[in-house]
Formats: sequence, C-alpha cells, structure tokens
Amino acid sequence: MIKKLKNKLSSLLHQKQKSEKLDLFFVNGLSQKMRPALEWLIREVCDEDTKSTIEKVERRRKEIASYEKKELPIWYSPKPGSAGLDTSLDARPMPGKVLRFTMERVAATGKNKRWGAALYLIARGFESKVIFELGACAGISAMYLASAQNVKTLITVEGSEALANLAKKSLQTYQGVKVVNKLFDEAIDTELSLLGKKVDLVYVDGHHEKTATIHYFNRVLPFLKGGAVVLFDDISWSYDMRDAWKEVSRRLEFSDAMDLGEIGVCIVKQGAVNDNIEPKYWDLQPILGRARIGDPHGWKQ
Repeated sequence: MIKKLKNKLSSLLHQKQKSEKLDLFFVNGLSQKMRPALEWLIREVCDEDTKSTIEKVERRRKEIASYEKKELPIWYSPKPGSAGLDTSLDARPMPGKVLRFTMERVAATGKNKRWGAALYLIARGFESKVIFELGACAGISAMYLASAQNVKTLITVEGSEALANLAKKSLQTYQGVKVVNKLFDEAIDTELSLLGKKVDLVYVDGHHEKTATIHYFNRVLPFLKGGAVVLFDDISWSYDMRDAWKEVSRRLEFSDAMDLGEIGVCIVKQGAVNDNIEPKYWDLQPILGRARIGDPHGWKQ
C-alpha cells in the first residue's frame, strides 16, 4: 500500500513537472489551440465529450478485433527509395506489396486510444471544418476526427478495397463523412479538385515513405487554407520517415512545426509564404516521451 502511494505521488509530481515545462512552450509562442491535446497526452485526463468519443471509438475497435483471425489484404508501405526521388506534382508513387493482416492486427493498426483522442482534440482545438485524410485503414482515426462537433466534411481515402469497406461500416453513422476507395493521387485528383472549398486539416496517414510523403504534401498544398493544420503520422515509423519529417518540418509554407514523436503537427502560414522564414520548431518529445524509431516488419517478408 505504501509503495503504491509513493508511486502515485511520484507519477503526479512527474506530470506536474511536465505540465510546467509545457507552460513554458506556450509562454514562448506555441499555439494555445494545441493545449488540450498536449495536456491529454501528458495526464490522460479529459472532459466528458472526449471521454464519450473514446468510449464510442474503442467499442468499434473491439468489435473489429473480435473477428480475430479473419484476414484482410492491405497495401503495406514500401521500402525507402521505392518512389525514387521525384516529389513533384506529376509523380505517381506506387503502393507497396499486398500483405494479409488479421482483424486483430487491423484493429491495432489504427491510432490507439491515447493518440486517437489527441487527434480529436487537435481537430476540436483548431475548429477544423473540412478534413482530408490519406489512409483510412479501418476508419478508427477518422472516427476520432469526425467526432469533433465543428467538423462538417471529412473525406478519408483508402487504397485497399477490404479496408475501405471496413472503414465505411465504422463511419456509417457520421454525417458529412465520405470513404473513398482509390489510390491517394487519384483521390486528390477527383475529390479535392471537386470539393469546392479549402481544407482546414490534412492527415497524411499512409504510404510511409519519404518521397511519397513529401509528394502528397505537395499535392494537397494548393487546397489548404491559411492556418490549416497538416498532420504527418508515424514520423518515427522508420529512419526514412524521420528524414521525411526533417525535410517537411522546415518547409517555408509552415509557420510552426511540432514534433510529438509519433505525429508531426504543422501549421500553414497565413498570407504570403515567400518570406524565407523557416517555421518555429517545437520539440515536444522531452515532455511526451521519446519515440523509438521503428523497424517495419513488413519489409522483412
């Protein structure tokens, strides 16, 4: 009992120290719109709306996992260099090979509760109305994003037909949500070009390869509002993705770039971007915990 109490007190003290360090980031100019998400990532204490969202999404995750050993074909992100060096608008990076994942594994592939709630709080904090996601998987992340009441339109893209169908079921009760079963470039061509409005938040959550990641950002950039949020998922998935993050986080189109370890968060500048001023770089890993750089198992098969 005494040992448990000491551990609890130590944990609370550690959280308090992290919160004090986080406050210094805000004093130095970090956007206050990130505060709810970052405080959640530190303390995992939330309001009733966030709690309700977590419960709903995690019920769906458990439902998917309950199918256990049933397998689905998925596109696995290709090895570094597979897309060459062309990040231009005309490039067309091809997906990796098809692997078969069990439903248990598919359920676990989507963002876990901690990071899923952070996505929800980012979309809510920035009052994002129009969201475009590249990489639906089973629709778990899209459920978190679409749960923010300010979201009016969410388009999520998935190359795997089986996963797209799964995502459609996950998202069938959400208004203004569309699941598109196409390769990313095809979806950008058809969906964003015809959308008729600028995008507030883009979530790049698939095809985890440096050249492809930079290319997809270049493709969606003309459709972004000033002040839009760009989320780069799995920036520590591999050394290649860390290189991708190092490059995109210095893009002059951004005013701020935040390294959360697992996710990179960037904010598009308001107004002209030809000022040659690099974005403010906020390394939040010392507070949130250092992300381990991965060694993707699919490359070994």
